[in-house]
Amino acid sequence: MAANDFQIYDEGTALPGSKRYKVVAGRAAAIKVGEFVLKGLGTAYATAWTPGGATSSAKPVVGTDYLLGFATSASTETASATGTVDVMPNLPGMTYLGNPDTAASWDTQAEYDALVGARVLFKYSSTGVFTVLASDSATSGVVVEPLDITLHPGKVRFLLRQGLNYNA
Repeated sequence: MAANDFQIYDEGTALPGSKRYKVVAGRAAAIKVGEFVLKGLGTAYATAWTPGGATSSAKPVVGTDYLLGFATSASTETASATGTVDVMPNLPGMTYLGNPDTAASWDTQAEYDALVGARVLFKYSSTGVFTVLASDSATSGVVVEPLDITLHPGKVRFLLRQGLNYNA
């Protein structure tokens, strides 16, 4: 994933502080600032939100993927040593900006407004970039939020469903 594929748009009621989590040694790539971080239930380590190196994989799925939050530091693991990453938890009301997968699906205010409330997924590309898809599904973990596209052209505002939260 490229650094800062996602940005915080609105932190909700207050910007939470970050917590430090362990990252397992031997990862192929470090977790980057601005990347969502996952943690499997019952596991001790934070992991990057990349679909196992696969491309064109869509995430997050409620009940399958568990979110720790948003990386505020790069992870420090090496091939042989465990590292750490600082993660800001996702709170109710927090919204983010991301890039649409197909710009033509979002390029007018009417098209954008028609997708507000849709439950969608991120797509991970072969170039290591996450984009926002435009197809609604009941188990998709990303909800499209209102946005004035003249102020934020080429962006999608979204929140992450609370069913994704590791602590939920």
